[in-house]
Amino acid sequence: MSVHALTLEGATPFLAGLAVGFYGLSQTMFTVPMGVLSDRFGRKRVIATGLLIYATGSVMAANAHGIVPLLVARFIQGAGAISSAVIAMAADLTREEVRGRAMAVIGISIGVSFTLGFGIGPVMSAHWGVPSLFWATACLDLLAVVYLLTAVPTPPAEKPYEVSLGQVGDILQDGNLVSLNVLMFLLHTGLTAVWVVTPKLLLAHWERKDMWHIYLPMIFIAGFVMLPSVGFAEAKKKLKVLLYAGIGVAAVGWLVMGLSGDDAPMTAVGLVVFFTGFNLIEPVLPSLVTRFAPRELRGTAVGVFNTSQFLGSFCGGAMGGYFLGHGKHGLYWTLLALAVPWTAAAVRLASPPDRPAPIVPAAA
Repeated sequence: MSVHALTLEGATPFLAGLAVGFYGLSQTMFTVPMGVLSDRFGRKRVIATGLLIYATGSVMAANAHGIVPLLVARFIQGAGAISSAVIAMAADLTREEVRGRAMAVIGISIGVSFTLGFGIGPVMSAHWGVPSLFWATACLDLLAVVYLLTAVPTPPAEKPYEVSLGQVGDILQDGNLVSLNVLMFLLHTGLTAVWVVTPKLLLAHWERKDMWHIYLPMIFIAGFVMLPSVGFAEAKKKLKVLLYAGIGVAAVGWLVMGLSGDDAPMTAVGLVVFFTGFNLIEPVLPSLVTRFAPRELRGTAVGVFNTSQFLGSFCGGAMGGYFLGHGKHGLYWTLLALAVPWTAAAVRLASPPDRPAPIVPAAA
């Protein structure tokens, strides 16, 4: 995305980075309301509506010929903020003891689509132009709506629960949920910033159409490590240990990329290491949110959690855009420093309960 955005009329490195994470701004604005609406009106209705909004933004992006229209289109895409409703529905349809593995499967599906996008995207753009990617995304959104309405089970009906602002405030004060929000914010700040800067470094050694040589092994290695690790951590109740391990692995990846200089293959190695650490953390966090949050406020709690994620994406895009024009390798050292508060948030997290617990406000 950042490489394409740099070619548009009016583009600067900062705006190109912003285009990568700009959807995170609207996601930040709409994720909590969508989570609340999913608690009130049902998961499937909210998810279908969000997919249609995202499809609209994709059509707008396909017709964008300047950086400003692209930013507007990305903002509309982000307004289809369905992630909280999706995770809450997955939690509604799974048992507590297998929820971490269910989230891991969701994470793998996202990772596979992510990798396929980087593999197929350059080929499609070379033949039909970058707008074809957005048209394809819009079509996939419409297919997803059909699949959702015809094949996905409907969660058990429950009495609608009225969510008050005071209860949202309690969620924002719960010590464990605050820690999880910080962890997710920093995780996606790092991820988005890396994906703004790193492709530009890799293009010094590989052509765009050959990038799948990096991304395909990356997703297989990450998945190979993630699935058994999450399953073992769930079974042995060692999810916090897995978080520590993921943070450590991600930090090593940033260190390798920071030390790589102009060595693109070494940068690729660091990217694979970082992405493996990312995938050790990513499926665990939403599972923990659904355990710490009361069932009747699960959609709202996940909405707040995903707001942290998308705010991180926005900040990561802005950070990556800055370093794209002011010394790319400085990004990795900055992210390495962020591993300190990242670890502190993990240490502060309590041992996860076996089932959803009442909200416990953090100490003043």
